[in-house]
Amino acid sequence: MGVSGRDDGDAARAEEDRPGDPEAERLGRRIEFLFAHVQPLGRRYTLQEVVDGIRDAARPGEPKLSVGRLWMLVKGRAANPTVGTLRALGDFFGVPQAYFIDDEVAERVAAQLSLIAAMRANDVRSVALRAAAVATMSAHGVDAVRSLVERSGLLEAQAGEDGSSTDLRPGGGSFV
Repeated sequence: MGVSGRDDGDAARAEEDRPGDPEAERLGRRIEFLFAHVQPLGRRYTLQEVVDGIRDAARPGEPKLSVGRLWMLVKGRAANPTVGTLRALGDFFGVPQAYFIDDEVAERVAAQLSLIAAMRANDVRSVALRAAAVATMSAHGVDAVRSLVERSGLLEAQAGEDGSSTDLRPGGGSFV
């Protein structure tokens, strides 16, 4: 039994049944997207790794984050995080602080991270050389490049199956 005399399971179910804050849920989806797409270790970060990374990078007086608080943010159950918390998360994941609050910035960053994930999945190194240009592209431009990367991976797979050679470059020239 909890302090209130209710079973702790009842308290947890009541918390889940309560309607969520749309802003907190949007923030949670954006943080979850970062966990899914920023994977320099070749796998998802754990909550503890993120908390430890933020703690290790923090200067004296800067906010720290607990695993429980981060979990609540990811699940969309924590409203109104501090600016310091958003800054720390942005620094850890390598995204601007505006990603968490500005829909346009979030869309642009998500498109860039999706492109990087597609390039990693298809192992397209020649496109990776152009990654610096992606930062200045519109979301539509990033989608177009992602489509080309995905198409090249499919064509390479098909070429491997039938032994033929497929060159995506116009006139057989170089992309670079």
